[in-house]
Amino acid sequence: MAPSANELRTIPLFAGFGDAELGEIAARFTPIAVDPNKPLFEVGDPATTFYVLTKGEVVLTGNDVFRLRPPALIGELGALTNLTRSTSATVLAGSELWEISAKQIQDFLGNHQELGVRFLVNLLSVVAEKVHRDQRRLADMRSNLISTQKELKRLRELVLESPETPLSAPVHDTLDKLITHNRRVNYRVEPPAALAATVRFDSGVACVADLSRTHVTMHLPPSAKPPLVGDWLSGVADLAGTEVPISGRVFRANGKKLTLELDLMIDEFAGILEGYLTRAQLLDILC
Repeated sequence: MAPSANELRTIPLFAGFGDAELGEIAARFTPIAVDPNKPLFEVGDPATTFYVLTKGEVVLTGNDVFRLRPPALIGELGALTNLTRSTSATVLAGSELWEISAKQIQDFLGNHQELGVRFLVNLLSVVAEKVHRDQRRLADMRSNLISTQKELKRLRELVLESPETPLSAPVHDTLDKLITHNRRVNYRVEPPAALAATVRFDSGVACVADLSRTHVTMHLPPSAKPPLVGDWLSGVADLAGTEVPISGRVFRANGKKLTLELDLMIDEFAGILEGYLTRAQLLDILC
């Protein structure tokens, strides 16, 4: 017996679907043989399928632990967008779980375009709500970070104003490092697909993994010779179609992956980098 129309109706992606339509979708789900000793999926696995839990419990483990109870849709955003799994899932004994591939649901909606539009609107609503919740959490974290920075600076001044002891220098230096590390200029941005970034060297083109106003992390091309920490490099960064010369010292190196600590840029090039970072960050913001 497939998931019922009433169970699917409680899932936001299927909001507004009629009983007959939900019945057609439910018929495409297939049951899964539950094995509590084997993960349903693990972090980093490719996501091609999503699941409906109709009985029992599924435990998701990542940075946090979540216990899902029915009716619950699991893994739909990853499957529909070809992302890798960001959590591990374990199905408890006695649970009832159904699966459908992203291709199956896409083929069905392609043949029922009115439902496809409704599903797309529901999907956008789900994603928008997730981004909104993430923004609230980030705002709380940012507020806490600002308060922490102020207290760290106050403690640093207190150390400087107090009589010197053997602890004064190490405490002051540690506070200074924490303050510098937490500065906004050190926030990293991962280039989105719509704003791809690369760095061109004499040995080839490196893909940028993340960058900030002071550092850029990249994957060197296979033909490039891995540098050593402290080596000086220079190249041309292509920031979504705009080229900027960059240079700096290798801050961290792990095989073909390295982080470059950027030299100071002239105002024109620093402005281009700042503009790119702003555009990339705006993709994560609901206006």
